[in-house]
Amino acid sequence: MSLITEAQIRGLVLVAEGELSTAQLTLWESLRIEPEVWVREAGAEHGFGFWVVARNGNDVLWYDSMSEGFCYGQARLDGILPEPEMGPLPLSKLVQSDG
Repeated sequence: MSLITEAQIRGLVLVAEGELSTAQLTLWESLRIEPEVWVREAGAEHGFGFWVVARNGNDVLWYDSMSEGFCYGQARLDGILPEPEMGPLPLSKLVQSDG
């Protein structure tokens, strides 16, 4: 399996944004970033990657194209994905707001 294209991830995020509530969308807009490719472990830069689509400090949210859902975890190193703490889930399940 190969990494999905940037156009594909942008399309998936756009669809997912349409499913967010107003409060979730406000939170999402403060967290989302331009998609970046991260890898699972150090030294795997030429292997399979995942699109990180949101970040808050060490907290990252990425799309796992193998399981077709978004995942969340706390990264220790930039560019290296952590084990997912949550996911794969729809974006609306990971972007939670008290509002």
